[in-house]
Amino acid sequence: MCCFIQNYVKICSQSSKWNENALAHQVFHIPKQQIYWVFNIFASRLPDRMTLKTKFSAFFLNRKLFLIPALLVFIPLLFLNIRSDHDWGDDFAQYLAQADNIVHGKTMAETGYIYNPQYPSLGPKAYPPGFPLMIAPLVNRYGNQVSAYNYFISILLILTALVSVLLLCKRAGWPAAILLSAMVYYNPYTLRLKAEIMADIPFALLFALFLWIVSREWNKKTSRWIIAGIVAGLAITVKSIGIALPLALIVYGLQYAIIQLSRKQSLKTIWTGIKNQVIAAIISLTIYLGFNLVFMSGTSGGGYLNIYDFNKITEAFATNIYIYSEAIRMFFINPDSPLYWIGFPLASLIFAFFISGLLISVSKKPNLIDWITIVYIGLLLIYPYHNSGFRFLLPLAPVILWYSLETLQIISGPKALKWISATVALPVLLTYLQLIPGYCIPEKEANDGPYATHVSAAFNKVKHLTDNDSRIVFIKPRALARFSERSSLSENPLSSAPEIYKEFDLLKPTHFLLYSGLPDPALQHYLKTNQTEVRLLWRDEFFELYQKMN
Repeated sequence: MCCFIQNYVKICSQSSKWNENALAHQVFHIPKQQIYWVFNIFASRLPDRMTLKTKFSAFFLNRKLFLIPALLVFIPLLFLNIRSDHDWGDDFAQYLAQADNIVHGKTMAETGYIYNPQYPSLGPKAYPPGFPLMIAPLVNRYGNQVSAYNYFISILLILTALVSVLLLCKRAGWPAAILLSAMVYYNPYTLRLKAEIMADIPFALLFALFLWIVSREWNKKTSRWIIAGIVAGLAITVKSIGIALPLALIVYGLQYAIIQLSRKQSLKTIWTGIKNQVIAAIISLTIYLGFNLVFMSGTSGGGYLNIYDFNKITEAFATNIYIYSEAIRMFFINPDSPLYWIGFPLASLIFAFFISGLLISVSKKPNLIDWITIVYIGLLLIYPYHNSGFRFLLPLAPVILWYSLETLQIISGPKALKWISATVALPVLLTYLQLIPGYCIPEKEANDGPYATHVSAAFNKVKHLTDNDSRIVFIKPRALARFSERSSLSENPLSSAPEIYKEFDLLKPTHFLLYSGLPDPALQHYLKTNQTEVRLLWRDEFFELYQKMN
Protein backbone atom coordinates (compact mmCIF):
# COMPACT_ATOMS: atom_id res chain seq x y z
CA MET A 1 0.00 0.00 0.00
CA CYS A 2 2.88 2.38 0.85
CA CYS A 3 4.45 1.75 -2.59
CA PHE A 4 1.10 2.43 -4.18
CA ILE A 5 0.76 5.79 -2.37
CA GLN A 6 4.32 6.87 -3.20
CA ASN A 7 4.03 6.03 -6.92
CA TYR A 8 0.54 7.44 -7.13
CA VAL A 9 1.45 10.79 -5.55
CA LYS A 10 4.64 11.03 -7.63
CA ILE A 11 2.78 10.56 -10.88
CA CYS A 12 -0.06 12.86 -9.82
CA SER A 13 2.38 15.63 -8.98
CA GLN A 14 3.88 15.37 -12.49
CA SER A 15 0.54 15.50 -14.20
CA SER A 16 -1.48 18.63 -14.87
CA LYS A 17 -4.74 16.75 -14.41
CA TRP A 18 -6.01 13.49 -12.96
CA ASN A 19 -6.10 10.62 -15.48
CA GLU A 20 -7.07 7.51 -13.58
CA ASN A 21 -6.85 5.14 -16.57
CA ALA A 22 -3.28 6.02 -17.51
CA LEU A 23 -2.19 6.02 -13.89
CA ALA A 24 -3.64 2.57 -13.27
CA HIS A 25 -1.69 1.05 -16.17
CA GLN A 26 1.52 2.96 -15.38
CA VAL A 27 1.65 2.13 -11.68
CA PHE A 28 0.28 -1.40 -11.55
CA HIS A 29 0.31 -2.68 -15.14
CA ILE A 30 -3.11 -4.27 -14.62
CA PRO A 31 -6.45 -3.68 -16.27
CA LYS A 32 -7.98 -0.37 -15.31
CA GLN A 33 -11.37 -1.94 -14.50
CA GLN A 34 -9.89 -3.79 -11.50
CA ILE A 35 -8.30 -0.75 -9.92
CA TYR A 36 -10.63 2.10 -10.92
CA TRP A 37 -12.52 2.15 -7.61
CA VAL A 38 -9.26 2.51 -5.63
CA PHE A 39 -8.38 5.72 -7.44
CA ASN A 40 -11.82 7.17 -6.89
CA ILE A 41 -11.56 6.65 -3.14
CA PHE A 42 -7.96 7.80 -2.83
CA ALA A 43 -8.32 10.79 -5.15
CA SER A 44 -11.13 12.14 -3.03
CA ARG A 45 -8.77 12.26 -0.04
CA LEU A 46 -5.74 13.94 -1.63
CA PRO A 47 -5.44 17.57 -2.74
CA ASP A 48 -4.47 18.17 -6.35
CA ARG A 49 -0.69 18.17 -7.04
CA MET A 50 0.18 17.21 -3.43
CA THR A 51 3.75 15.88 -3.13
CA LEU A 52 5.20 13.54 -0.54
CA LYS A 53 7.35 16.44 0.67
CA THR A 54 4.19 18.45 1.32
CA LYS A 55 2.57 15.57 3.19
CA PHE A 56 5.77 15.04 5.17
CA SER A 57 5.80 18.69 6.22
CA ALA A 58 2.11 18.63 7.07
CA PHE A 59 2.65 15.56 9.23
CA PHE A 60 5.34 17.22 11.30
CA LEU A 61 3.39 20.47 11.56
CA ASN A 62 0.43 18.60 13.00
CA ARG A 63 -0.68 20.37 16.17
CA LYS A 64 -0.93 17.15 18.11
CA LEU A 65 2.73 16.42 17.42
CA PHE A 66 4.12 19.76 18.51
CA LEU A 67 2.42 19.28 21.87
CA ILE A 68 5.29 16.90 22.62
CA PRO A 69 8.03 19.57 22.58
CA ALA A 70 5.57 21.96 24.26
CA LEU A 71 5.05 19.42 27.05
CA LEU A 72 8.82 19.09 27.47
CA VAL A 73 9.09 22.87 27.80
CA PHE A 74 6.41 23.11 30.49
CA ILE A 75 7.03 19.92 32.51
CA PRO A 76 9.54 21.76 34.80
CA LEU A 77 6.58 23.79 36.13
CA LEU A 78 5.66 20.66 38.07
CA PHE A 79 8.73 21.06 40.27
CA LEU A 80 9.02 24.84 40.70
CA ASN A 81 7.92 26.58 43.90
CA ILE A 82 6.58 23.50 45.67
CA ARG A 83 6.11 24.56 49.27
CA SER A 84 5.18 23.08 52.62
CA ASP A 85 3.70 26.32 53.96
CA HIS A 86 1.24 29.01 52.89
CA ASP A 87 0.96 32.76 53.29
CA TRP A 88 -1.78 34.66 55.16
CA GLY A 89 -4.16 34.94 52.23
CA ASP A 90 -6.81 32.86 53.94
CA ASP A 91 -8.99 32.10 50.94
CA PHE A 92 -7.11 28.79 50.80
CA ALA A 93 -8.30 27.87 54.31
CA GLN A 94 -11.92 28.28 53.26
CA TYR A 95 -11.38 26.15 50.15
CA LEU A 96 -9.83 23.41 52.30
CA ALA A 97 -12.70 23.64 54.78
CA GLN A 98 -15.34 23.42 52.03
CA ALA A 99 -13.57 20.45 50.46
CA ASP A 100 -13.50 18.81 53.89
CA ASN A 101 -17.24 19.43 54.16
CA ILE A 102 -17.81 17.63 50.85
CA VAL A 103 -15.82 14.64 52.12
CA HIS A 104 -17.86 14.49 55.34
CA GLY A 105 -21.26 15.34 53.85
CA LYS A 106 -21.61 18.79 55.41
CA THR A 107 -22.91 21.96 53.77
CA MET A 108 -20.53 24.45 52.17
CA ALA A 109 -21.17 27.09 54.84
CA GLU A 110 -20.08 24.96 57.82
CA THR A 111 -16.49 26.17 57.80
CA GLY A 112 -16.31 28.04 61.09
CA TYR A 113 -16.09 31.32 59.19
CA ILE A 114 -18.74 33.79 60.39
CA TYR A 115 -19.71 36.05 57.49
CA ASN A 116 -19.78 39.78 58.26
CA PRO A 117 -22.30 41.58 56.01
CA GLN A 118 -20.48 44.85 56.75
CA TYR A 119 -17.23 43.39 55.37
CA PRO A 120 -18.33 41.37 52.30
CA SER A 121 -15.06 41.89 50.40
CA LEU A 122 -13.27 39.57 52.83
CA GLY A 123 -15.03 36.59 51.30
CA PRO A 124 -18.48 35.05 50.77
CA LYS A 125 -20.14 32.59 53.13
CA ALA A 126 -18.99 29.90 50.72
CA TYR A 127 -17.06 29.84 47.47
CA PRO A 128 -18.52 28.08 44.42
CA PRO A 129 -18.22 24.30 44.84
CA GLY A 130 -16.16 23.49 41.74
CA PHE A 131 -12.67 23.91 43.17
CA PRO A 132 -13.51 22.31 46.54
CA LEU A 133 -14.84 19.32 44.59
CA MET A 134 -11.55 19.11 42.68
CA ILE A 135 -9.43 19.03 45.82
CA ALA A 136 -11.80 16.97 48.00
CA PRO A 137 -9.89 13.69 47.36
CA LEU A 138 -6.65 15.46 48.29
CA VAL A 139 -8.16 16.88 51.47
CA ASN A 140 -9.41 13.42 52.41
CA ARG A 141 -5.92 11.98 52.08
CA TYR A 142 -3.49 14.83 52.80
CA GLY A 143 -5.48 17.20 55.00
CA ASN A 144 -3.67 20.54 55.31
CA GLN A 145 -0.42 19.34 53.66
CA VAL A 146 0.29 22.14 51.18
CA SER A 147 2.72 20.38 48.82
CA ALA A 148 0.06 17.91 47.61
CA TYR A 149 -2.09 20.78 46.37
CA ASN A 150 0.94 22.51 44.84
CA TYR A 151 1.60 19.47 42.65
CA PHE A 152 -2.06 19.24 41.65
CA ILE A 153 -2.27 22.92 40.69
CA SER A 154 1.07 22.64 38.86
CA ILE A 155 -0.40 19.88 36.67
CA LEU A 156 -3.38 22.11 35.88
CA LEU A 157 -1.00 24.97 35.04
CA ILE A 158 0.90 22.75 32.60
CA LEU A 159 -2.38 21.82 30.90
CA THR A 160 -3.33 25.50 30.74
CA ALA A 161 -0.01 26.28 29.05
CA LEU A 162 -0.57 23.52 26.48
CA VAL A 163 -4.05 24.82 25.65
CA SER A 164 -2.56 28.31 25.31
CA VAL A 165 -0.05 26.93 22.80
CA LEU A 166 -2.91 25.36 20.83
CA LEU A 167 -4.72 28.70 20.76
CA LEU A 168 -1.72 30.75 19.67
CA CYS A 169 -0.10 28.37 17.20
CA LYS A 170 -2.73 28.99 14.55
CA ARG A 171 -1.69 32.63 14.39
CA ALA A 172 2.02 32.57 15.29
CA GLY A 173 3.20 29.03 14.51
CA TRP A 174 4.14 26.51 17.15
CA PRO A 175 7.70 27.70 18.08
CA ALA A 176 6.47 31.24 18.73
CA ALA A 177 3.33 29.92 20.45
CA ILE A 178 5.47 27.92 22.89
CA LEU A 179 7.75 30.90 23.62
CA LEU A 180 4.82 33.30 24.09
CA SER A 181 3.04 30.86 26.40
CA ALA A 182 6.26 30.37 28.38
CA MET A 183 6.39 34.14 28.78
CA VAL A 184 3.09 33.88 30.70
CA TYR A 185 3.38 30.62 32.60
CA TYR A 186 7.04 30.91 33.62
CA ASN A 187 6.44 34.48 34.75
CA PRO A 188 7.55 34.85 38.42
CA TYR A 189 4.07 36.12 39.27
CA THR A 190 2.54 32.91 37.91
CA LEU A 191 5.09 30.76 39.74
CA ARG A 192 4.15 32.46 43.00
CA LEU A 193 0.44 32.12 42.24
CA LYS A 194 0.68 28.38 41.64
CA ALA A 195 1.91 27.91 45.23
CA GLU A 196 -1.45 29.26 46.42
CA ILE A 197 -4.33 26.86 47.03
CA MET A 198 -6.69 28.99 44.97
CA ALA A 199 -9.22 28.53 42.17
CA ASP A 200 -7.52 30.91 39.70
CA ILE A 201 -5.41 28.37 37.79
CA PRO A 202 -8.14 25.69 37.56
CA PHE A 203 -10.47 28.41 36.26
CA ALA A 204 -7.83 29.63 33.78
CA LEU A 205 -7.59 26.07 32.40
CA LEU A 206 -11.35 25.76 31.87
CA PHE A 207 -11.52 29.27 30.39
CA ALA A 208 -8.71 28.53 27.91
CA LEU A 209 -10.25 25.16 27.04
CA PHE A 210 -13.56 26.85 26.24
CA LEU A 211 -11.80 29.39 24.01
CA TRP A 212 -9.98 26.62 22.18
CA ILE A 213 -13.16 24.60 21.61
CA VAL A 214 -15.18 27.51 20.21
CA SER A 215 -12.29 28.70 18.01
CA ARG A 216 -11.79 25.36 16.25
CA GLU A 217 -12.63 24.80 12.60
CA TRP A 218 -15.16 22.11 13.49
CA ASN A 219 -17.10 24.36 15.86
CA LYS A 220 -20.27 24.02 13.77
CA LYS A 221 -20.80 20.51 15.11
CA THR A 222 -23.44 20.43 17.84
CA SER A 223 -21.49 17.82 19.80
CA ARG A 224 -18.58 20.24 20.14
CA TRP A 225 -20.88 22.95 21.48
CA ILE A 226 -22.30 20.52 24.01
CA ILE A 227 -18.74 19.97 25.25
CA ALA A 228 -18.20 23.75 25.26
CA GLY A 229 -21.36 24.18 27.35
CA ILE A 230 -20.17 21.59 29.87
CA VAL A 231 -16.76 23.29 30.14
CA ALA A 232 -18.41 26.70 30.60
CA GLY A 233 -20.72 25.32 33.27
CA LEU A 234 -17.78 23.83 35.16
CA ALA A 235 -15.93 27.14 34.85
CA ILE A 236 -18.82 28.96 36.58
CA THR A 237 -18.79 26.40 39.40
CA VAL A 238 -15.07 27.13 39.94
CA LYS A 239 -15.28 30.94 39.84
CA SER A 240 -18.45 32.96 39.56
CA ILE A 241 -16.99 35.24 36.90
CA GLY A 242 -17.23 32.24 34.58
CA ILE A 243 -20.78 33.53 34.02
CA ALA A 244 -19.08 35.69 31.36
CA LEU A 245 -18.97 32.64 29.06
CA PRO A 246 -22.73 31.95 28.75
CA LEU A 247 -23.39 35.71 28.74
CA ALA A 248 -21.04 36.08 25.78
CA LEU A 249 -22.79 33.19 24.02
CA ILE A 250 -26.13 34.91 24.51
CA VAL A 251 -24.86 38.31 23.31
CA TYR A 252 -23.22 36.72 20.27
CA GLY A 253 -26.47 34.91 19.45
CA LEU A 254 -28.46 38.12 19.79
CA GLN A 255 -26.03 39.93 17.50
CA TYR A 256 -26.43 37.21 14.86
CA ALA A 257 -30.22 37.26 15.19
CA ILE A 258 -30.41 41.06 14.85
CA ILE A 259 -28.19 41.06 11.77
CA GLN A 260 -30.20 38.29 10.11
CA LEU A 261 -33.50 39.96 10.94
CA SER A 262 -32.25 43.15 9.31
CA ARG A 263 -31.58 41.05 6.22
CA LYS A 264 -35.15 39.70 6.26
CA GLN A 265 -34.04 36.14 7.01
CA SER A 266 -36.58 33.60 8.25
CA LEU A 267 -36.76 32.55 11.90
CA LYS A 268 -35.79 29.02 10.86
CA THR A 269 -32.58 30.31 9.27
CA ILE A 270 -31.80 32.42 12.34
CA TRP A 271 -32.40 29.48 14.67
CA THR A 272 -30.08 27.30 12.59
CA GLY A 273 -27.36 29.91 12.97
CA ILE A 274 -27.63 30.34 16.74
CA LYS A 275 -28.83 26.88 17.80
CA ASN A 276 -25.41 25.65 18.93
CA GLN A 277 -24.66 28.76 21.00
CA VAL A 278 -28.08 28.56 22.67
CA ILE A 279 -27.53 24.89 23.50
CA ALA A 280 -24.11 25.63 25.00
CA ALA A 281 -25.48 28.52 27.08
CA ILE A 282 -28.40 26.45 28.38
CA ILE A 283 -26.12 23.54 29.31
CA SER A 284 -23.68 25.79 31.15
CA LEU A 285 -26.39 27.58 33.13
CA THR A 286 -28.08 24.26 33.94
CA ILE A 287 -24.83 22.88 35.35
CA TYR A 288 -24.30 26.05 37.37
CA LEU A 289 -27.83 26.00 38.82
CA GLY A 290 -27.62 22.25 39.47
CA PHE A 291 -24.37 22.58 41.43
CA ASN A 292 -25.83 25.48 43.41
CA LEU A 293 -28.93 23.47 44.25
CA VAL A 294 -26.93 20.47 45.43
CA PHE A 295 -24.02 22.13 47.24
CA MET A 296 -24.86 25.74 48.14
CA SER A 297 -27.84 25.48 50.46
CA GLY A 298 -27.56 27.80 53.44
CA THR A 299 -25.24 30.27 51.71
CA SER A 300 -27.83 32.79 50.50
CA GLY A 301 -27.29 36.40 51.47
CA GLY A 302 -23.53 36.03 51.67
CA GLY A 303 -22.36 36.23 48.07
CA TYR A 304 -20.45 38.58 45.82
CA LEU A 305 -23.41 40.84 45.06
CA ASN A 306 -23.14 42.29 48.57
CA ILE A 307 -19.84 43.87 47.55
CA TYR A 308 -21.49 46.03 44.91
CA ASP A 309 -22.44 49.57 45.69
CA PHE A 310 -24.38 50.50 42.56
CA ASN A 311 -24.02 54.17 43.39
CA LYS A 312 -20.25 53.85 43.02
CA ILE A 313 -19.99 51.71 39.89
CA THR A 314 -18.57 54.59 37.84
CA GLU A 315 -15.91 55.15 40.50
CA ALA A 316 -15.05 51.43 40.54
CA PHE A 317 -14.98 51.42 36.73
CA ALA A 318 -12.52 54.33 36.53
CA THR A 319 -10.27 52.92 39.27
CA ASN A 320 -10.20 49.44 37.73
CA ILE A 321 -9.28 50.74 34.28
CA TYR A 322 -6.09 52.14 35.77
CA ILE A 323 -5.42 49.13 38.04
CA TYR A 324 -5.87 46.45 35.37
CA SER A 325 -4.01 48.43 32.71
CA GLU A 326 -1.04 48.64 35.06
CA ALA A 327 -1.46 44.98 36.04
CA ILE A 328 -1.11 43.89 32.40
CA ARG A 329 1.90 46.12 31.87
CA MET A 330 3.67 45.22 35.12
CA PHE A 331 3.07 41.49 34.58
CA PHE A 332 5.74 41.48 31.87
CA ILE A 333 8.19 43.61 33.87
CA ASN A 334 10.37 41.74 36.33
CA PRO A 335 11.73 44.31 38.83
CA ASP A 336 13.91 41.69 40.58
CA SER A 337 16.03 41.11 37.48
CA PRO A 338 19.06 43.28 36.56
CA LEU A 339 17.56 43.27 33.06
CA TYR A 340 14.22 44.62 34.27
CA TRP A 341 14.48 47.54 31.85
CA ILE A 342 13.84 45.14 28.96
CA GLY A 343 10.29 44.70 30.14
CA PHE A 344 9.27 48.36 30.10
CA PRO A 345 9.11 48.96 26.31
CA LEU A 346 7.97 45.40 25.53
CA ALA A 347 5.22 45.43 28.18
CA SER A 348 3.93 48.76 26.91
CA LEU A 349 3.88 47.42 23.34
CA ILE A 350 2.03 44.26 24.39
CA PHE A 351 -0.63 46.30 26.17
CA ALA A 352 -1.00 48.77 23.27
CA PHE A 353 -1.12 45.95 20.71
CA PHE A 354 -3.69 44.06 22.80
CA ILE A 355 -6.08 47.02 22.93
CA SER A 356 -5.48 47.80 19.24
CA GLY A 357 -6.05 44.19 18.18
CA LEU A 358 -9.28 43.98 20.18
CA LEU A 359 -10.59 47.23 18.66
CA ILE A 360 -9.63 46.13 15.15
CA SER A 361 -11.38 42.79 15.56
CA VAL A 362 -14.51 44.36 17.04
CA SER A 363 -14.62 47.00 14.28
CA LYS A 364 -14.97 44.30 11.62
CA LYS A 365 -17.81 42.46 13.36
CA PRO A 366 -17.46 41.12 16.89
CA ASN A 367 -16.92 37.37 16.93
CA LEU A 368 -17.51 35.10 19.91
CA ILE A 369 -14.00 35.48 21.35
CA ASP A 370 -14.40 39.26 21.09
CA TRP A 371 -17.59 39.09 23.12
CA ILE A 372 -16.04 36.77 25.70
CA THR A 373 -13.21 39.27 26.15
CA ILE A 374 -15.52 42.28 26.32
CA VAL A 375 -17.96 40.69 28.79
CA TYR A 376 -15.17 39.32 31.00
CA ILE A 377 -13.31 42.63 31.13
CA GLY A 378 -16.58 44.50 31.64
CA LEU A 379 -17.44 42.40 34.70
CA LEU A 380 -13.96 42.98 36.12
CA LEU A 381 -14.19 46.73 35.61
CA ILE A 382 -17.42 47.12 37.55
CA TYR A 383 -16.33 44.74 40.34
CA PRO A 384 -15.37 46.96 43.31
CA TYR A 385 -12.29 45.02 44.36
CA HIS A 386 -8.90 46.49 43.59
CA ASN A 387 -6.28 44.15 45.11
CA SER A 388 -6.23 41.21 42.73
CA GLY A 389 -3.26 42.28 40.59
CA PHE A 390 -2.95 40.08 37.51
CA ARG A 391 -4.69 37.15 39.21
CA PHE A 392 -8.13 37.89 37.73
CA LEU A 393 -6.54 38.54 34.32
CA LEU A 394 -4.63 35.25 34.11
CA PRO A 395 -7.47 33.50 32.17
CA LEU A 396 -7.23 36.32 29.59
CA ALA A 397 -3.45 35.94 29.12
CA PRO A 398 -3.73 33.87 25.89
CA VAL A 399 -6.34 36.34 24.61
CA ILE A 400 -4.08 39.31 25.37
CA LEU A 401 -1.34 37.65 23.29
CA TRP A 402 -3.86 36.67 20.58
CA TYR A 403 -4.97 40.27 19.99
CA SER A 404 -1.38 41.52 20.24
CA LEU A 405 -0.48 39.11 17.44
CA GLU A 406 -3.39 40.40 15.36
CA THR A 407 -2.02 43.95 15.56
CA LEU A 408 1.52 42.76 14.85
CA GLN A 409 0.33 40.82 11.81
CA ILE A 410 -1.23 43.97 10.34
CA ILE A 411 2.01 45.89 10.89
CA SER A 412 4.54 43.24 9.85
CA GLY A 413 2.62 40.83 7.66
CA PRO A 414 1.99 37.11 8.33
CA LYS A 415 5.48 35.94 7.32
CA ALA A 416 7.40 38.22 9.66
CA LEU A 417 4.88 37.73 12.48
CA LYS A 418 6.33 34.41 13.62
CA TRP A 419 9.94 35.44 14.04
CA ILE A 420 9.10 38.89 15.44
CA SER A 421 6.82 37.43 18.14
CA ALA A 422 9.48 34.89 19.07
CA THR A 423 12.08 37.67 19.19
CA VAL A 424 9.87 39.65 21.58
CA ALA A 425 9.32 36.66 23.88
CA LEU A 426 12.99 35.69 24.20
CA PRO A 427 14.28 38.81 26.03
CA VAL A 428 11.31 38.72 28.42
CA LEU A 429 12.10 35.08 29.17
CA LEU A 430 15.72 36.09 29.69
CA THR A 431 14.68 38.31 32.61
CA TYR A 432 13.07 35.25 34.26
CA LEU A 433 16.13 32.99 34.07
CA GLN A 434 17.99 34.50 36.98
CA LEU A 435 15.00 34.00 39.28
CA ILE A 436 14.00 30.46 38.30
CA PRO A 437 16.68 28.78 40.51
CA GLY A 438 15.16 30.51 43.54
CA TYR A 439 11.88 28.68 42.92
CA CYS A 440 13.62 25.29 42.84
CA ILE A 441 14.38 25.54 46.59
CA PRO A 442 11.66 27.92 47.84
CA GLU A 443 11.89 26.97 51.52
CA LYS A 444 14.85 29.33 51.94
CA GLU A 445 12.23 32.02 52.53
CA ALA A 446 9.50 30.74 54.86
CA ASN A 447 6.08 32.33 54.56
CA ASP A 448 4.57 34.14 57.51
CA GLY A 449 1.25 32.41 57.80
CA PRO A 450 -0.72 29.65 59.54
CA TYR A 451 2.10 27.12 59.01
CA ALA A 452 4.76 29.25 60.71
CA THR A 453 5.89 27.68 64.00
CA HIS A 454 4.92 30.61 66.23
CA VAL A 455 1.52 30.97 64.53
CA SER A 456 0.74 27.26 64.75
CA ALA A 457 1.64 27.26 68.44
CA ALA A 458 -0.55 30.30 69.07
CA PHE A 459 -3.53 28.76 67.30
CA ASN A 460 -3.18 25.61 69.42
CA LYS A 461 -3.11 27.81 72.53
CA VAL A 462 -6.25 29.62 71.40
CA LYS A 463 -7.97 26.28 70.87
CA HIS A 464 -6.98 25.19 74.38
CA LEU A 465 -8.18 28.42 76.04
CA THR A 466 -11.56 28.64 74.27
CA ASP A 467 -14.53 26.32 73.85
CA ASN A 468 -16.56 25.16 70.87
CA ASP A 469 -19.09 27.98 71.26
CA SER A 470 -16.46 30.75 71.11
CA ARG A 471 -16.69 33.39 68.41
CA ILE A 472 -13.24 34.90 67.94
CA VAL A 473 -12.51 38.17 66.13
CA PHE A 474 -9.31 37.90 64.08
CA ILE A 475 -8.13 39.70 60.96
CA LYS A 476 -7.74 36.35 59.12
CA PRO A 477 -10.82 34.51 60.40
CA ARG A 478 -10.90 31.69 57.86
CA ALA A 479 -7.33 30.64 58.67
CA LEU A 480 -8.07 30.74 62.40
CA ALA A 481 -11.27 28.73 61.91
CA ARG A 482 -9.49 26.08 59.86
CA PHE A 483 -6.43 25.66 62.08
CA SER A 484 -7.94 26.17 65.56
CA GLU A 485 -11.37 24.61 64.93
CA ARG A 486 -13.04 27.65 66.44
CA SER A 487 -15.64 29.91 64.84
CA SER A 488 -14.07 33.16 63.75
CA LEU A 489 -15.03 36.48 62.21
CA SER A 490 -13.49 39.80 61.33
CA GLU A 491 -14.66 43.36 61.56
CA ASN A 492 -13.79 45.69 58.72
CA PRO A 493 -10.27 46.93 59.59
CA LEU A 494 -11.25 50.36 58.26
CA SER A 495 -14.39 50.64 60.39
CA SER A 496 -14.98 53.75 62.50
CA ALA A 497 -15.83 53.41 66.20
CA PRO A 498 -19.64 53.58 65.65
CA GLU A 499 -19.39 51.08 62.76
CA ILE A 500 -17.40 48.53 64.74
CA TYR A 501 -19.89 48.69 67.62
CA LYS A 502 -22.69 48.03 65.14
CA GLU A 503 -20.82 45.05 63.67
CA PHE A 504 -20.10 43.50 67.07
CA ASP A 505 -23.68 43.99 68.25
CA LEU A 506 -24.77 41.92 65.25
CA LEU A 507 -22.04 39.23 65.33
CA LYS A 508 -21.78 38.71 69.13
CA PRO A 509 -18.05 37.94 69.48
CA THR A 510 -16.72 36.32 72.67
CA HIS A 511 -12.97 36.73 72.12
CA PHE A 512 -10.54 39.02 70.27
CA LEU A 513 -7.15 37.99 68.86
CA LEU A 514 -4.42 40.42 67.81
CA TYR A 515 -1.27 39.52 65.89
CA SER A 516 1.64 41.93 65.59
CA GLY A 517 2.41 40.72 62.06
CA LEU A 518 -1.07 41.73 60.80
CA PRO A 519 -2.06 45.19 62.06
CA ASP A 520 -5.77 45.64 62.76
CA PRO A 521 -6.25 49.33 63.69
CA ALA A 522 -10.01 49.17 64.17
CA LEU A 523 -9.82 46.23 66.59
CA GLN A 524 -6.83 47.74 68.43
CA HIS A 525 -8.75 50.98 68.94
CA TYR A 526 -11.83 49.09 70.13
CA LEU A 527 -9.82 47.14 72.75
CA LYS A 528 -8.07 50.29 74.03
CA THR A 529 -11.33 52.20 74.44
CA ASN A 530 -13.24 49.30 76.03
CA GLN A 531 -10.79 48.04 78.64
CA THR A 532 -13.53 47.60 81.25
CA GLU A 533 -15.46 45.26 78.93
CA VAL A 534 -12.60 42.94 77.96
CA ARG A 535 -9.79 41.21 79.80
CA LEU A 536 -6.44 39.90 78.62
CA LEU A 537 -6.62 36.11 78.63
CA TRP A 538 -3.19 35.26 77.19
CA ARG A 539 -0.31 36.84 75.35
CA ASP A 540 3.10 35.97 73.92
CA GLU A 541 5.69 37.75 71.81
CA PHE A 542 3.36 37.97 68.81
CA PHE A 543 -0.24 37.41 69.90
CA GLU A 544 -2.74 38.80 72.41
CA LEU A 545 -6.00 37.02 73.21
CA TYR A 546 -8.78 38.97 74.93
CA GLN A 547 -12.10 37.76 76.29
CA LYS A 548 -15.28 39.83 76.28
CA MET A 549 -16.77 40.32 79.76
CA ASN A 550 -20.49 39.73 80.20
